[in-house]
Amino acid sequence: MIRAYSRPPRLQPGGCIGIAAPSSPIRDKRLEAGLEYLRNHGYRVVLGEHLYDSYGYLAGLDRLRVSDLNAMFASQEVDAVFCARGGYGACRIVDAVDWEQFRRRPKVFVGYSDITTLHLAAAKHSAVITFHGPVVITLGDGLSARAEDMFWRTICDPVPLGQVTYPHDGITCIQSGTAQGPLAGGCLSLLCASLGTPEAPDFAGCIVLLEDTDEPLYRVDRMLVQLVRSGCCDDAAGFVIGTVSNLRPEDAPTPFSLTELWADILGPLGKPIMAGIPVGHVADPWTLPLGCRAAMDARAGSLVIVEAAVS
Repeated sequence: MIRAYSRPPRLQPGGCIGIAAPSSPIRDKRLEAGLEYLRNHGYRVVLGEHLYDSYGYLAGLDRLRVSDLNAMFASQEVDAVFCARGGYGACRIVDAVDWEQFRRRPKVFVGYSDITTLHLAAAKHSAVITFHGPVVITLGDGLSARAEDMFWRTICDPVPLGQVTYPHDGITCIQSGTAQGPLAGGCLSLLCASLGTPEAPDFAGCIVLLEDTDEPLYRVDRMLVQLVRSGCCDDAAGFVIGTVSNLRPEDAPTPFSLTELWADILGPLGKPIMAGIPVGHVADPWTLPLGCRAAMDARAGSLVIVEAAVS
């Protein structure tokens, strides 16, 4: 049985956006550019008290990072929570996040990469739609007109996003077929890291999103095999795949391309598969609402969001 997800209230013009850093520290000026971008669009911005903290490869101590996130979820002032960046560290705080508060008063929550851990937890413990989309430093880099339009429409307009892909997008059909179901998934390495934890995914009836970055092909192979062997993909409706950006060279020759690897490991599941969706770790990522119902036609390279992601 497919779980029903609550929609967060839409982000309205002039609303307040809270900025938290649940994972790695900020190391460059793209954050300031992203904050200026949001302010220029008419939004008030509230920064987490410990946003600029640094503790080795973490954006501050665990208890301080999670206190910022919980404060954003609890605040009557904050309408949406954007993650400053990904990196690493969300798994260290996920147990201390107040998911009951998030369930009672859902908000637009946006991020990707390491934030996949928090998306999984929000789905499991709160059953709220969240958004696999640009972090603040990505906004600081700038988006194309199309990606920018998708970003704002997805989190601001209480209507279905509708058609996402078009024939000129160059989407690759790996295995033909059609499917409908809520979107789920995210960064492949974080999905694998969740296996055996309370947030381990069950993709039954879902259209599964996969993407990653900076991995050699053999590790992509290993993570895909692990994900499939766990059983969480057995009853998935289909797969919508991004890419593994900055794919690292192999130490030894391989017969596989990345596309062939998707087909070799996911193909035996007998589900429709299409690849080439620009999400996650790419220069101009699209925004996709996790938990929101979608429809796919792999042969046509078509992805349609069929229900509103916000109320």
